[in-house]
Amino acid sequence: MPGLEEFVSALTRYRSLMLDEPDLERASSIEAEQLRVMEEVRDRVDDSAPLDEVLERLRADGAMGKIVEEVAEGLGVRMEVSGDEAYRSVEEDGLEGASAMPVLIALQAVARAYAERYQARNGRLRHEGAACPLCGTESGTMVKEGDRYYMVCPLCGYEWLVSEGAPACPRCGERERLGVYTDRTGILGLGACQGCGNVWHLILGEVDAPQMLLPLIAMGAERFRRALPDAGRPGSED
Repeated sequence: MPGLEEFVSALTRYRSLMLDEPDLERASSIEAEQLRVMEEVRDRVDDSAPLDEVLERLRADGAMGKIVEEVAEGLGVRMEVSGDEAYRSVEEDGLEGASAMPVLIALQAVARAYAERYQARNGRLRHEGAACPLCGTESGTMVKEGDRYYMVCPLCGYEWLVSEGAPACPRCGERERLGVYTDRTGILGLGACQGCGNVWHLILGEVDAPQMLLPLIAMGAERFRRALPDAGRPGSED
């Protein structure tokens, strides 16, 4: 698992490609907390069970509430309720209020630990679709490695194989009616499907960064979305 030093180094190296200038101090603090949580839960994460079950076990024995409170303390966030209450509230009502942020960070850290163990044991499996096969989060980031195209989950960081030889729309599987548009560096691009109107981010050049940073780096491709023809824009008609 890449450590904090590798994370900060990559964030610094590729920040010029990103859509917005990252807050290095804040990002480093959050990553440090997530790495600490990942280390704490690594031996308690059973990647042979669904992630939902793993999270429920941690919630039931009070571990998630404790983790949320530790994350809040580490980041200097004043909790309005207990960690258990904040976690239940987010589960039931979605992300709201000051207490939601440490819950999201804690959830992501556990999901990352789970995905890390799963990928180490099973590798990057073939999976059709834009939704992560581990946590269900939809991804808009595709990475090219050789002649293979992988999607990267923005929540847990898992990578899964979508296609080989040429990109395929991660939403509908279309291979023919696609447009790929790149920046001047040839590193970042946008994929546009004329079949379903889906648009996604691409990393086409070599980027040496932790998996969790790839979606953030790929977002830089939004700068040239205006270059897309109307047929490749979300909501447009063929």
